[in-house]
Amino acid sequence: MAEYKQYTFCQRPDLIAEANRINPIAWPEFMLHDPVSNRHWGKLGTRFSDFQFVLCDQDDQVVAVGNSIPVAWDLSLDDLPDRGWDEMLEKGVGDWERNHPANILCALSAVVARPHRGKGLSARVIEGMRSIASKYRYDWLVAPVRPILKSAYPLTPMERYIRWEQDDGKPFDPWVRTHWRLGASIVKVAPHSMSITGSITEWEKWTEMRFPESGPYIVPGALQPVQIDCENDIGTYVEPNVWMIHKTT
Repeated sequence: MAEYKQYTFCQRPDLIAEANRINPIAWPEFMLHDPVSNRHWGKLGTRFSDFQFVLCDQDDQVVAVGNSIPVAWDLSLDDLPDRGWDEMLEKGVGDWERNHPANILCALSAVVARPHRGKGLSARVIEGMRSIASKYRYDWLVAPVRPILKSAYPLTPMERYIRWEQDDGKPFDPWVRTHWRLGASIVKVAPHSMSITGSITEWEKWTEMRFPESGPYIVPGALQPVQIDCENDIGTYVEPNVWMIHKTT
C-alpha cells in the first residue's frame, strides 16, 4: 500500500501554490464564484495555516488537499446553520478577529488530484481533519457535505436523497458513505449552504449554456436547478448540503 505524508500549510508553505492549483479543478466553474468564499478563502492559508494540509506521495508530490476552519460554537450540534458552508467560513473568520476561542472544527473542502482518485485518499483527508481536531482537543469535526452524486438527481429534494440506501443498507451517495464509514452521522440538511448569483451573461459563461427565458434550469454540476430571471438579468443558485458530524475525542 502506498504511503502518504501529511503536512500543514504552516509546515510546508512551499506546497501552498500547488494545493491552490489542485483545489479549483474539483468544482464546477460556477462554484468558484461564491462571494463568501471569494472574500475569505485566501485567509485560510495565512490565519489558519495549521488547519490546511496536503497529502504527499513518496515523490513529495501533492495528491490531496484538506481545508478546514476552527469555529466557536455555543449551540447544540442540532442547531448547525442552514447557511452551512457560507456561515461557518464567515463565523470562523469572525471568531478569529474577535479572539473567540474555537471548540469545533468545520470541514470546508477535501480534494484529491485527478490522477490519484479511487485510491481511498478522500477518506485519508477526512481522517487528517479528524486528527487536527483531536490535536486541538475539539470534540467534533462538523462537515457540510456536498453529496457527490446529487447532481445526477437535481430534481430530488435533498431531504429525500440523503435517505436513499444501497441494497446493503449503506448510504447511497459515495461521499456521504465515506463519512459514514468513518463513524459520522447525518444531522440535517443545510438548505442554503452556498448562494451564488450572477448576470445571465456570467451564467452562460460559467455553464456554456444559453438561457433564453426565465425559469429553473438543470445545470451540469448543480445539486438543484438554477433560477434564471431574464427580466432582471440575474441567475441564482442556492446549494443544499448535508450536515454530518464526527466525534473526534
